[in-house]
Amino acid sequence: MLRRLSSPAAWTNPITALCLIGGLVAASPFVTPRAAHAQERYADMPVGQAYQTCLAAARSDPEAGFEAAIAWRDEGGGPPSRHCVALALFGLGQFNEAATRLEALASDMPTATTREQSAVLAQAGSVWLHTGDLSRAHTVLSQALEFDSTDPEIWIDRGDALARGGEYWDAVDDFSEALDRDATRLDALIFRAAAYRLLEVPDLARDDIARALVVDPDNPDALMELGAVQAGVGQFDAARKSWLRVLSIAPGSRAGGAAREALQQMDLKVQ
Repeated sequence: MLRRLSSPAAWTNPITALCLIGGLVAASPFVTPRAAHAQERYADMPVGQAYQTCLAAARSDPEAGFEAAIAWRDEGGGPPSRHCVALALFGLGQFNEAATRLEALASDMPTATTREQSAVLAQAGSVWLHTGDLSRAHTVLSQALEFDSTDPEIWIDRGDALARGGEYWDAVDDFSEALDRDATRLDALIFRAAAYRLLEVPDLARDDIARALVVDPDNPDALMELGAVQAGVGQFDAARKSWLRVLSIAPGSRAGGAAREALQQMDLKVQ
């Protein structure tokens, strides 16, 4: 899956804003000698080996990986090569093009299982979510769930899309569906807690955070959300303690940065 690094702060709450992965890199229109050499190897490899090699290249060097994947596709590489092209485009920052190609691929995989089609659509939906196109993300992720509703990752992504659009109760339903399929998903618990907090149901938010902290007492994202819940009900000393704990556990993490910002905002309000 193309997973974004996300948090409930991407929805509405600035004090827990975390960053998304990304960065635009322009694709070269020319096939480099290295890319041509890689393509020659792909043509001589068994399909499975060529596919894995191509995916590794798309991750490690998206520009060269893109050119090699295009050459492999033109040599008759079929759906595996087209998938590799799309993932290389994602690595190059060409997000809309990557998502569009993933959608097209999902509808043109003659020998694929419904689970495989769902996985490709889910990747497309994740990319649309990454771009902020919530409507398209929701549509594509819903299509993915029609093919295969067993993957909690897809439910979490769709719940994230709903929450970013302010549809918190529907988001709660999707996070609950994810937890029904995998009760160990701490990200689903934390997301659902944030949705409950934004719906002003702090008791349910606390319950989910408590469940997450039983599994991982030092989870910085759970502690960050706990502080947000506490601050939301006026328990500012408790919130400060939670956020300071995040800083002590993971000062250089995304949650650590969010905790630092939250504490600064709290101090400004006090002043």
